[in-house]
Amino acid sequence: IFEMHSYEELKDDPDYQNWISGDNQANVPPKGESGNQMKARVMKTFYELAEEKMDAVVVSHGGVIAAIMEELFSEEEKNLYQWQPKPGHGYLIENNKYTTL
Repeated sequence: IFEMHSYEELKDDPDYQNWISGDNQANVPPKGESGNQMKARVMKTFYELAEEKMDAVVVSHGGVIAAIMEELFSEEEKNLYQWQPKPGHGYLIENNKYTTL
């Protein structure tokens, strides 16, 4: 219910304040999903796609891309925001390595 609304529109909404306060990955917005829930949904689909053992292109928004990269390359200790590519860019993943595009 918060999509397509600015901070100015939502700043006095108690549900919004509860959602943005604390752990943004665990907090569940009304009629939405937490960051953790989104990541679990994305990774389930990503691994199903990977099981096909064929080349694939995933075109998505930065949040999904960041969730995949954070999961696959956790040893780099980057957060979701550090993994988000610039608009129109992304990553090429081959043999457990990635290249920034």
